[in-house]
Amino acid sequence: AMEMLEAPDMHVILVGSGGPLDNEERLASCTAIIAGGEFIVVDLGAGTWRNVNLLNLPAGGLSAVFLTHFHSDHIADLGEADFGSWTQARKTNLDVYGPEGVDRVVRGFSMAYALDKKYRIAHHGEDIVPPGTSAMVSHTISFTDPDEAVLFFDRNGLKAYAFLVDHFPVVPAVGYRFEYKGNVVVITGDTKKTPTLAKHAKDADILISEGLSMRAVNVLSETLAEANQPRLSKIMKDVTDYHIDPVQAGEVAQEAGAKTLVFNHVVPPITNRIAKSIFLSGVKDVYGGEVVLGEDGMRFALAPQK
Repeated sequence: AMEMLEAPDMHVILVGSGGPLDNEERLASCTAIIAGGEFIVVDLGAGTWRNVNLLNLPAGGLSAVFLTHFHSDHIADLGEADFGSWTQARKTNLDVYGPEGVDRVVRGFSMAYALDKKYRIAHHGEDIVPPGTSAMVSHTISFTDPDEAVLFFDRNGLKAYAFLVDHFPVVPAVGYRFEYKGNVVVITGDTKKTPTLAKHAKDADILISEGLSMRAVNVLSETLAEANQPRLSKIMKDVTDYHIDPVQAGEVAQEAGAKTLVFNHVVPPITNRIAKSIFLSGVKDVYGGEVVLGEDGMRFALAPQK
């Protein structure tokens, strides 16, 4: 696993490519970026740290976590990632970046796992699990201009920018843009289509966009209403107002000049060919690049351009 950290390529791995609905196909959101010796995960949905290990990613090399927002399906495995990377010989305390509120999330997980860490140190000894690398350190990303991206991370040639998105009433919510050796990878986070999205995704080699099929979710909502499930029906109806439809994501990708559009946070769960064609229908009409419906474990490698 560690040789990935030494490779000249920029690696992108979909650790979890689904949304919050439990299903057999996809875990919730988690994307790994490995470049220049840095191993960063963006979001940590439930169960995704287990996937990091099953995919043989360099867990002990975890250098930072970036959170897009604080919905449960994006933060649930933060404690596991912190604990797991520490016990696999992480070199330093773990940096956790996110918009305002990240300090509260980090404090909560730190508190919940504090006893566990104390027991492990007592049991295995400080040489094996050093207390000095056991902590998480939160970093709040602040914005002065809501339309402009903020460079908040610049290490070993890997630059990361955060930009505000619209996931109201989840405020703030952000997406991330990574630049490394001439390659650009952009992750939208959860958002509806906004006027600035294409600007922040400009010239992306890979645009990883969330995708929620309005058509499929509306059908789901109606079906639940007919099945006398008014609460679930309303929840399904509600979620359509703060996500991006696959065709809208295609429009953003086209305007941005993105080479490849990869869907993550795939909602509803796409479990067969028919559902896949419904989800992607119309995307190719608005976007000329490559379209990939994300699945857990998918890997992309970008060779250095400069």
